[in-house]
Amino acid sequence: MPPSSDHEDRDVSSPTPGIRETFWPSAPPRNPEDLVPATDRKAVMASLDSLEVKLSVGALLLAFVAGIAIPAVIASEHRVTKHGKAAVTVAPDAWLLGGAIALLAVLGFVAIWRRKKTMVVFDLVFIGFAFTLFVGLVGFVYIFLGGWLFLRAWRIGKYGTTSGKVVARQSAEQRAARKGGAKQGAKTPTVSKASSPPAERKPPTASKRYTPKAAPKRKIPKPAK
Repeated sequence: MPPSSDHEDRDVSSPTPGIRETFWPSAPPRNPEDLVPATDRKAVMASLDSLEVKLSVGALLLAFVAGIAIPAVIASEHRVTKHGKAAVTVAPDAWLLGGAIALLAVLGFVAIWRRKKTMVVFDLVFIGFAFTLFVGLVGFVYIFLGGWLFLRAWRIGKYGTTSGKVVARQSAEQRAARKGGAKQGAKTPTVSKASSPPAERKPPTASKRYTPKAAPKRKIPKPAK
């Protein structure tokens, strides 16, 4: 009997989809013109799309390498810094801060693997604050990236899209709808008191308190014959 062709039909050269698709997805990013339904917005807000995953992975890789390379350079060039009569060692502080950056980068990879956008945002912001002690401009770039991810999540939750053009168009439509409703409410006719028919006037009734009682009529006697 001929051998089974199961192994021949299987593509051995194809990469395993697990790690590659997790940290570098091949799916195209979400179309910003497609609005996310209201029932799915919370789940989409908490997750990461392919563009966000790629940018986050690149930033975390750079942070991990820099967290090791920058302290090594600092330790090789500035082992001891003298301030007057005192001598301060720089290498231990640099290695401590670099190790914290590398640890935050590893935690960021775990957050990307679990698709936790909130954890990735805070991780990038903390890395940015740590980088401000080394290179201030790079630190602000990481803080900006974390804020950008947060802004995209907020737009999805409120408008169902990440596109600034679509958000501006929806905001303009909402403002126009509110103005139209206000004008329509102002044009509705109101019934004024002048247009209402006058009520019939009733004769004034005698007040029991201030109106004196009428005197009894006296009988006039008949004249005598």
